[in-house]
Amino acid sequence: MANRAFLRQVSLFSGLSDDDLREMESVVRERSFRKNEVIFHAHEAGSALFVIKRGRVKISMDDRSGKEVILRILEAGDFFGEMSLLDGQPRSATVSSLEPCLALILSRDQFLRFITRHPEVVMKMLTTLSQRLRKADEKISRLVFADAYEKVASVLMEIIEERKIPLNIGTEIPLSLTRKELADLAGLSRETLTRVIADFQRAGLVRIEGRRIAVVSPTKLRREATRSVTV
Repeated sequence: MANRAFLRQVSLFSGLSDDDLREMESVVRERSFRKNEVIFHAHEAGSALFVIKRGRVKISMDDRSGKEVILRILEAGDFFGEMSLLDGQPRSATVSSLEPCLALILSRDQFLRFITRHPEVVMKMLTTLSQRLRKADEKISRLVFADAYEKVASVLMEIIEERKIPLNIGTEIPLSLTRKELADLAGLSRETLTRVIADFQRAGLVRIEGRRIAVVSPTKLRREATRSVTV
């Protein structure tokens, strides 16, 4: 897919004219990353915005014991690096590729020049940043207060919300993540994740169908996902 056609599908740049997209296409550069390659580390200087064209990345931090905590997994069409782009400060987290990735990169100087004529792009970026900060607050609350069942339920609900899937009886949750990635996202071991999902199935919350999870009781799943969230 040509970069201009791709950028038109990215929420951050939706609404721009063909001329604006042509200008954006002329200043971005492509870069590919191998599977499990670190794109940048936390605390590094940051001066570019990344838009994922193909593949998936994980945003993570290490806790005090050095254990990795996955904050978010992003896919094609998502962007990252916006915080350093806006404030010029070092990176707040580490970003690594989960599979071979292709990204479009926009330097801070080019971005600042572009937004002087298109402030609506900044508003979209700030909206996304606010949503991510809110999700981060909720995740921190769960890591401190939630048990394994709430952590798994909340991750399933996040997938539903991010994919904009209506939550009804029979709603299918497509899992592009491996069980290990899903467990890491919930902050659990793979064995604990497997046990919790099996318990959910026995309790009538979900039904396992290959690589999909069908929701049997939307009310119970939502309630399980929000027991300790107060933010």
